[in-house]
Amino acid sequence: MKKNYFILSIALLFASFYAQAQVVNGNFENVKPNFLPSNWGMTFLQQFGFDEFGNPLGDQIQFTWCVPSMVYASFESESGDYAMEISNAFNVTQNTVIPGMASIFADPEQDSPGWNPGVPVNPGTSVIMLGFDYKFLPVGNDIAQATLEVVDADGNEIGKTSLDISGTHNIYEYVYSPIAVTHAGTPAFMYISFNMAKEGSEPTFGTRLLIDNVIVNFSSLITSENPEQGAKVYPTLVDNTINVVPNGFSDSVSYKIINTEGRVVKQFAVTQDSTYEYAMDLSDLNSGIYFLNIQDGTRNSTKKFIKK
Repeated sequence: MKKNYFILSIALLFASFYAQAQVVNGNFENVKPNFLPSNWGMTFLQQFGFDEFGNPLGDQIQFTWCVPSMVYASFESESGDYAMEISNAFNVTQNTVIPGMASIFADPEQDSPGWNPGVPVNPGTSVIMLGFDYKFLPVGNDIAQATLEVVDADGNEIGKTSLDISGTHNIYEYVYSPIAVTHAGTPAFMYISFNMAKEGSEPTFGTRLLIDNVIVNFSSLITSENPEQGAKVYPTLVDNTINVVPNGFSDSVSYKIINTEGRVVKQFAVTQDSTYEYAMDLSDLNSGIYFLNIQDGTRNSTKKFIKK
């Protein structure tokens, strides 16, 4: 506990000096015509070609879906229209499973990271944590792993965090981990990857991992909005109940209470019309600062409040 508190304290110290950083296409809503999410792709490259007699060169690779990739867009999203799905492939020639791996990279036109999968970190921005929503549907006892690494302009590691993903999760869950700061420095590049096989584990063909809403700073959850159009909440200093005026949000509205560590501590959905005022019981929350995220099929709003 003391170690985790120390790491989190360092991360929050970094946050106090830097502004928010956004993950390029972290919600995967930007999808290319080949149905691959922009700025994300697999690191495995298959060699295609034919010999002089017209016979195919290279090993025969079987992919999970018809798309010749282990990374692609999925309609099975937590929010918005798309998520990113990662699956394993099967090398028919060698009778081995190839673990899928998705990495972020700067060029939206590429389908694979190439030599530099990292993306630049703009001066004055902060990368202090890795958070995302995920579903994991393993066929065997697979263990996937998510990794975030931050380096300076010379390629020296400043901080790193990794998260293991295991067990069956049929509905989206939110997970978060702060960076363990290893060296002082100015962030210049960040590397984010999702590997379907943690080192030492065996991948299984048919296992699926879905990722949505990747963030590297909790403030990335806060969206810029027109105050006249966004939902309204009151009071902002809460005893036991907070009131929500949807102000245009309607149908099935999703509510998430998120603490300052980025963890969802309470969530539920309410069916309502756009004029309904909702009284939310927060008596079970500890004192502290929280964020209320409100979403329907097309809109998203996040409000800050303090629980006494």
